[in-house]
Amino acid sequence: MKQELTKPSSLRAISMLAVFTFLFLSTEYFYVNQIAQNASSARTVNVQNYALGISAVGFCLYPLLFRFFRDRLHSAVFFTLTMLAIVCFVILGSPVPPGLLTAVGMLLFLVLGILGSAVHYHFLCEISDKKYFARMVGISYGFAILLQFLNNSLISSALAEQLLLCAALLFIVFFLFRFQHREASRSSQMPDTEACAASGSTDSQHKLPAPSASGALPQLVLLIFLVIFMTCIFSTLDNTVTLGHADGTMDIGQWPRILLACSGLAAGFLFDLHNRRFMNLIMYCIMMLSTLSVAILQLGGSFLIGLIVFYLSSGFFVVFFTTSFLALSEDTRCPRLWAGMGRAVNNAGAALVSNLSLSLIASNSSITLIITALVLFATVSILIAAYSMLKEPGISSDPDYPQDTPNADPFSTFSTAFSLTDREQSVFDQLVNTEKSIQEIADSLFISRRTCQRYITSIYEKVGAKSRMGLYQSYIEWQRKNL
Repeated sequence: MKQELTKPSSLRAISMLAVFTFLFLSTEYFYVNQIAQNASSARTVNVQNYALGISAVGFCLYPLLFRFFRDRLHSAVFFTLTMLAIVCFVILGSPVPPGLLTAVGMLLFLVLGILGSAVHYHFLCEISDKKYFARMVGISYGFAILLQFLNNSLISSALAEQLLLCAALLFIVFFLFRFQHREASRSSQMPDTEACAASGSTDSQHKLPAPSASGALPQLVLLIFLVIFMTCIFSTLDNTVTLGHADGTMDIGQWPRILLACSGLAAGFLFDLHNRRFMNLIMYCIMMLSTLSVAILQLGGSFLIGLIVFYLSSGFFVVFFTTSFLALSEDTRCPRLWAGMGRAVNNAGAALVSNLSLSLIASNSSITLIITALVLFATVSILIAAYSMLKEPGISSDPDYPQDTPNADPFSTFSTAFSLTDREQSVFDQLVNTEKSIQEIADSLFISRRTCQRYITSIYEKVGAKSRMGLYQSYIEWQRKNL
């Protein structure tokens, strides 16, 4: 674990995701404060949630922009988005009409959504071993919340906050430029076809079963609905807090952000236990506590207890949906779309339930709100049970890749000796036992070409080979020495 965390690629991924999370949350906080100066509390909450909905559109636009523009235009697109975002930050800090302030904020969150989708895909590409996804997401989230805590505690000037947010934006775009350059260089150096030395061996004796093409789709659909219904509960609680903050009747201070940071870190390490086998169960318990916090707040119980439970639960929720979509996206044909879909679905869900939750809160009917929360919790219970029944493809608990199979054959022994993951074994098998091109291997395993190339690069690094022929020769030589 320590070796994986200290890799330059892992540090880049964690830093980028942390800075983006800080940028997004701090921009949301800054925007809400600007809107609240000239709007009612209800309108402030609505505008906030609509901005979140617009950001979800941005998350979905990134793969379309990537496909539409040629490689040489990607940098120009990122540069244009950066300049547009900086202009939006300048306008938000200026005395402008409320209508223009709202429109500029929506445009800014659209841009942040596009950049956020790119950051999540970058995170996916940089992490070589996804069994540590949750820990790295938790570390990123915890670090982001600490940055936000320091920002809100130490910076009181709107101008200084604008400059800090612009600096965070430039940090993200700089690394996206470098990542784009590395991707282009790696693609140009990766041969499309390399004949295997054993050209006559097209039938693998030890062939691993390929994952189902539709294996990830049912999970993705269930996960989308699961996150939406979870968001309904969290959004209702969040709107209660935001309304109090906008009214000026409630000042919760900055200390809950420390709870958020701690819960994010705890969630990452707890979720990763036993290859995330208990992640869904842990999240179910957290949702139960969150539902109870709704009842506590509505029945006149201690606001402090409800607030603590809410913030502790929120950290777990963020790490849950981010990790779940990242892990599943690697097994889809369009990981650029699905890598950041967790944040997109959460933001879209918050926008969709905004008016309903505000109406329930404004009605002052505690019983109605509690019954609604219980119905949502029952729905979440059904969805999480159905989702848990489907094994996550690509992790070691997948029944297609049994953990306890004895390494009795050369292929399995070689894979174990060089610490090849289950999916890397599938790619390695096709590299040394077939003459398929990279695209054909990707198609046969139902993954994207980019993902297949990343697996090949990882295999080369672990084995110490520089080409497909070198990989095959290393495999044959290893067999002669060890078997």
